[in-house]
Amino acid sequence: MNKKLKIIAIISMMTVMISSSGCSILFKKDEPVPEETRKVETPETSVEEDKKVLEMLSKYFEEVYNQPLETYNQNVVTGNPPEKLKTFIAKRTLDEGSGNPEIGIHLPRVVEMNGLSMVNYEIIRDSSSKPIIDSGFIGKTGENFLYFVKLNLKAKALENAIFDLYYVRNAQTKIYEKIAEPSGDLYEFIKVQAKYDVEVTKQDGEYKIVTVKEANYKPGVENRLFKLNNEYMTRLNYLDENVEEEKEVLETEKALIEGFLNNLTKLDKERMILLKSKWQAGSNEFIGFLNLVDAFKVNEKDSMYVDENYKKNFNYDAFPLQINMEKINSLKNVEIIEHPGYSSKKKRYLVSFDASVLQSNGMVGEEQTYHYDYYVTLKVANDNLYIESIKLNEYYKGKKKSSSSQAKSNNSSNNESKSNETESKSSENETKSSEEQ
Repeated sequence: MNKKLKIIAIISMMTVMISSSGCSILFKKDEPVPEETRKVETPETSVEEDKKVLEMLSKYFEEVYNQPLETYNQNVVTGNPPEKLKTFIAKRTLDEGSGNPEIGIHLPRVVEMNGLSMVNYEIIRDSSSKPIIDSGFIGKTGENFLYFVKLNLKAKALENAIFDLYYVRNAQTKIYEKIAEPSGDLYEFIKVQAKYDVEVTKQDGEYKIVTVKEANYKPGVENRLFKLNNEYMTRLNYLDENVEEEKEVLETEKALIEGFLNNLTKLDKERMILLKSKWQAGSNEFIGFLNLVDAFKVNEKDSMYVDENYKKNFNYDAFPLQINMEKINSLKNVEIIEHPGYSSKKKRYLVSFDASVLQSNGMVGEEQTYHYDYYVTLKVANDNLYIESIKLNEYYKGKKKSSSSQAKSNNSSNNESKSNETESKSSENETKSSEEQ
C-alpha cells in the first residue's frame, strides 16, 4: 500500500513539473535581438575609402604644383595657407595653425642638389597625361591616417654660381627672393622625386589634410627653408625609357658612344705614336689623322666635337690603348649608364667595357682582358650630336669587378655638386699636363 502511494506521488509531481515547464515555454516572451552596429569604413578597412583619399591627395598636389614657387613666399612667411588649398585642409589645422609659420603645411621651396638650385617645379605626367603621384597608406597616428606620398617632378634649375647672381636670401624671412630675371638659356631642367608624410582625417564625411610635411625635414621653419636641406628629394634619371621620345634620345646617344668606342679599337700602337704628334700639333691635324685611319666618323657623321679645348676634352692619355699594349682586338660587356648629373643641358654617361688586348711584351700573340671605366659627355651643336669629352676614370687587368658601375654611379651622384665646382680647376690641370707632354 505504501509502495503504491509513493508511485502515485511521484507521478503527480512529474505531471505538475511537465505542465509548469510547458506553460513557461508557451508563454515565454522572445528577448529582443540587439541591432547590429553599423560598421564605419576607413582607409584602413576599405579599398573604396582608401581610393577616396588617394584621389584627394592627387588633386591637392596637382593644385599645389600648378603655380610658380614665388607665389607661395608670402604664405610661408605668414603661415597662412593659400585660399585655393583651404578646401583640402582640415578645420582643426586651419583654426589652430593659420597665422603660424610652423603650421604643418609644407609648400614648394628652393632646394639645392648636385650643384644646382631648383627654382620651380611641375609634376611629370605619364603617356595618358596622368600625374605620376604614388601615395600609400602607412598606418594610424591616433585618429588620423598616415600616408606616404611620392611625386615625380621636372625641376627648373640654375647652377649655384648663377643662382647667387639672381637670388638673395632674406635675412628676416629666410626666403630666397629673386632680384632679377635670368635669361632663359641660363636655366636647365632635371627630374627629381619629392616625398611627403601626410596626415589625413575624416571630417563631415570627407577626407581632409591635417598635415603635409617633407619627409625627413628639419624642425623649425628657418632650418627647413635652407636650400641645402634636400633630404626629402632624390634625383631621377632624366631620360625615361617608358616615354617613347626620351627612349629614342637614349638609344641614339648610346649608339653614338658605342660607335665611338669601336673607332678607338682602330688605333693600334703604331697609330697611337703617330696620333700623338698630330694631337700636339693642332686640332685640324688631330682631326685629319683620325679621318685618315677611319676613326672619326660614326654612321658617316663626325662623332667628336673638337674645338680649342680638345686637348683637355680628348686627353691623349685618356685613349684606351696604354703602355705595353699592341692592339685592342675586341670590346665586350659594354655598359652605358646615364650619369646622375644628366640634365637638359648636360648629357653625361658612365661607360664601362672589357677589352681583349694584344700585349706588346711577353709572349707573341698573348691576349689579356682589361676593364675600363669612362666618364663621357655629349653635345648637340648645329643640330648634330657629338662626343664632347672623355675621361678615363680607371683601367685594370681583368674583367669588371662586381657592382663596379653601380658603386661608381652612387659615388658620382654624391659627388656631383663637387664636380660642378671643381671642373674648371680640373680642366686647367689637365691642360697643363697635356702641354707638358
